[in-house]
Formats: sequence, C-alpha cells, structure tokens
Amino acid sequence: MPILRSKLTRRDVVLVLLGALVMHFLPALHQQETSPVEIHIDTGRQPPQAAPPQRWLTQTTTLLATTTRVEETTTTVTAHPVVGPTLLPIDYAPELPETSLVAHAPGWTLFKNLYMSGDTLVIVTNTPSDFPEMRLMASTPLAAENTPENIAMREPTQYSMTFLTTEEAKRQWGGDIRNGRRNRVFSVEGNTVLVNEPGQFLRHYYHLVAELFFGVQAFWHGAFTEPSTDADRDETLGPHAAPPPIHRVIFARTNADGWRDGPGFNAYFMRAAFPAADIEVEEDWEDRVIITASGDRAWHFPLVLLTDRSAAHRGAICGSQTQRIAAEAYEGMRARGQLAGVRVGGWWDPVRSAVLRFAGVEPLALATAQPVLATDPRLPMPAKIIVTYISRQSAGNRKLTVESHAGLVAALQDLVRRKGPSWELNVMEAEKMTKDQQLQAVARTTILLGVHGNGLTHLVMMQPTRISTVIEMFYPGGFAHDYQWTARALGIRHYAVWNDTARTEGVGEGKPRVDYPDGFQGNYIPAHGPAIAQLIEDRVERRI
Repeated sequence: MPILRSKLTRRDVVLVLLGALVMHFLPALHQQETSPVEIHIDTGRQPPQAAPPQRWLTQTTTLLATTTRVEETTTTVTAHPVVGPTLLPIDYAPELPETSLVAHAPGWTLFKNLYMSGDTLVIVTNTPSDFPEMRLMASTPLAAENTPENIAMREPTQYSMTFLTTEEAKRQWGGDIRNGRRNRVFSVEGNTVLVNEPGQFLRHYYHLVAELFFGVQAFWHGAFTEPSTDADRDETLGPHAAPPPIHRVIFARTNADGWRDGPGFNAYFMRAAFPAADIEVEEDWEDRVIITASGDRAWHFPLVLLTDRSAAHRGAICGSQTQRIAAEAYEGMRARGQLAGVRVGGWWDPVRSAVLRFAGVEPLALATAQPVLATDPRLPMPAKIIVTYISRQSAGNRKLTVESHAGLVAALQDLVRRKGPSWELNVMEAEKMTKDQQLQAVARTTILLGVHGNGLTHLVMMQPTRISTVIEMFYPGGFAHDYQWTARALGIRHYAVWNDTARTEGVGEGKPRVDYPDGFQGNYIPAHGPAIAQLIEDRVERRI
C-alpha cells in the first residue's frame, strides 16, 4: 500500500495548478485550425544577374502547405501541393531550349543557349537559316599564315560547329523527365566570353587589350544598348546604361601562359577590368571536351559571346579595310546605332575607368578640364596641356636615330617653356616605371606621341578631351592601322608622321596606305623635332 503524505508542499500545489491549466487549454488547441504554411521549394539555382530568360519557363511547381495537429502522444504532418510558377533547371526541362541569336558581326556572335559536346559547338534550332554563315562565326583554331593552304585549313568543319533540331537534341541528350530521368545537359551558369583562337596574337598587349577586348567591350556593351539617333548621346562620355556583367572568359585554345605578355600588362588589365570574372584556359576546356566526348552529354551556355579571329578576317571591314578584328564588332554596333557615346568612346569608358581606378588614379587627379555648360554635350578642353613622349630608345628595335631623339626632346622642351605653366612635358621610359606609374601618366595625357610600337597601346587609357591626340612616328613610307584605327574609334585624333610630314584621316591626302618598307622595324627612324612640335601647337590651338 502506497504511503500517502499527510501534508501538501508548495511544490505539489504548483504542479497541480499547472496540470489543471494544461487540461483546460489542450482541447482548445486541438480544435483550433492552423493556417497553412506555404513553403516555396526552388528546385534549381537562380540564374546570375542578367542571365537570359529561359524558354522552358513552366507553370508547375510544388509548394507545401502544412497543417499540424497536436495530440497527447502523436504529431502528424500532411502536405498539400500549391500551384505557382518556377524556373526549372535545364536538367529537368521537358524541352531543351533552342539557341537564339542576340547579335552578330563577322567573328563576333552573341548567343543565348549555345551547347558544346565533344569540342563541337552546337546550335539547337529548327531554323538554321536564322543564323549567319558558319564561316563568319567559327573556324578551325590554327595559327594563321598568309598562305592558301593555311587559309583553307582554318575554314570551319562539322567538328567546329554544327546544327541539331530540337528533336535531335532531345534524342541525343534528353532524359525521361516524367519518370525521373534527367536530361544529360549541364549548364555553365553566368555570362561567358569564349575566345576561339590560339595564342599566336594573345601574348601581345596590343592584340589582347586594344584588339580582342576592345572588340568584346564594343560588342557586349552595344548588344545591350538601345538603338538611338540622338546626336547628344553620341557625344556623351557617360554614364550610360551598364550591360550585364561578364562572369567568365574562356581562352579555349591556349594555356595559362598563352594569353600573358612578357611585361605582364595583359594579366594586369584582365584583373583590373574584370575583377570578378573567372578565367579558364585550354586545359579547362579540354576537361569539358573529354567529359562529353561520347556525345551523349553536353554543356549549355545560357549567354555566350563567341569571338573568332579568323572569322573576323573573313568580314569585309577587317579583311579588306582595317585588319583589326575589333573593327567588325565596333562597326557592326555603330551601324545599328547601339554604341553609346560613339564619337568619344563612351562605350569604352567603364573599362578604362575600372583599370585607372585599379592603377590608383583618383577622380580628383583627372579634374584637369575646363568647365563646359551643362547643355553642351561636347568633351571639355583640358585646363592643362600634358604632352607625353613614350621613348623606345632603350628598346631592341623601331627606334629613332640618336640625333632625331635628342632633337625631338629639345623641340618639345622649348615648346613647353614657351607656352608657360599651363603646359607640361613627360618623357616616358616605360621599362623604368611600374605599371601603375605608366597608367597614371597616360591618364593625364593630352598629346601622346611615340614610334610605332606596343607602348602606344596605352592610348586606350587616355582621358578624352576635345583635343586628345596620338602622334605616331613611322619610318618614311610605312604605316599600320593598329593605333590609328583604335584612336579613331575612341574619338582621338591620330597623326602618322614621316620625319617632317604628318598625315591624318579626312584631311589632305588622308591616312597613308598600309605598308612595311625596309627600315620599318629598324633603329634609324628619322623625326624632325621642330615640325612635330609645330604640329602639336597647331593641334592645341585648333588650327588643324
């Protein structure tokens, strides 16, 4: 028989009261209906910023509404489906999205939903006629030689690029979604630049920065800019509406060393201009090729700009007029009215600003321009004229004669002394300066001059003003489009100088024809200092 305590303690009283309260409220809790809780289940990752809308947007998703009933010994959870829209990942898509063309110029093609399987780029479409001729999009990525045999070998084949209908793609890579078998397609999320050229030119500062990525920026910025005939916009440096970010650059045909130049400016530029972009190279691309070599799997690029040097040279502008692959991208967007600030390089300004900021150039350091009216769209006049001469006298080739160099420096010094404190001369020996120092000097420059050579690539970092000018000295009779075309595309006046004779596009005889005479690469290039100093003075005084 249990022993009963004759007296209740305070603890016993508290427990009795708590038990009574629980028994009182428990039936009410049991009878009260709980509101359903909607749980949104996202079955795939969200696309990154500005990724294109996918064609497989469906109206089916699974949301959970839960009702919980509390009993003394049992908890039961029941789920009810709720209908709502969602964006399915490609491996669950009932239909693989078709490839579409966003924009195209020879050598520059912006795709939505491009595929790759076993090193072959695949366009999934039921209407191949909607796409440009294949040879204007892709090539066999061999080093270029100017021989009929090599030119023929660089033509694209069925292994370079091919077309599949939607049914063919589904048979090759599709799963059985209804029965839980996913598609064998794997999305490389984000926005990609795919460079389909070997390292032949990529290791050169000019060709990577002022040609390849000059073209990338023109085409990418233009493709996402609304067409306009507004003359004021053409003269406006910015800011303009920003395009989507570039998340990834793939150098598919060269290794990590193949896109880096000796001085290191290519790597400097890439990290400064596109700090968040991943860079893949040939070995990474080969991984993707090997994984899909059987043909029953594919990679999917939601948004990709395919660049191809050989294809660009098949275009009329690059192949016959400028020999610059960026010209096809630039002229293609200019013709559509989609290059913002086309007369002053406004479309390039985001890249230039990013690199100069990386170099430590503060906005206040660039505040050297005279004010202009708010209603005046034109560029300002510089408050101080800064002449920068990039000397190549310690380089291995393409140098002025000793006498010409000394005479040029003396003439420039005399000009600056005569003009007073509002003028300044910098003689740059790039090999004795850090990369930051070089860019800081160029960012302040009004007139940039030097012998034809890699250092003039810095012109793409000059801050535009109404009289910004590049003066390029050649061996008499020689000429190349490299820096002339690039300067013109940024609204910068370019003069080609043969000793004491200057030529520029649209004036007098115009620009020279392309030629590489004996002496072009030599170390005995003449330059008449007083004539060049007079050219600079006339340009600043706007007499020419």
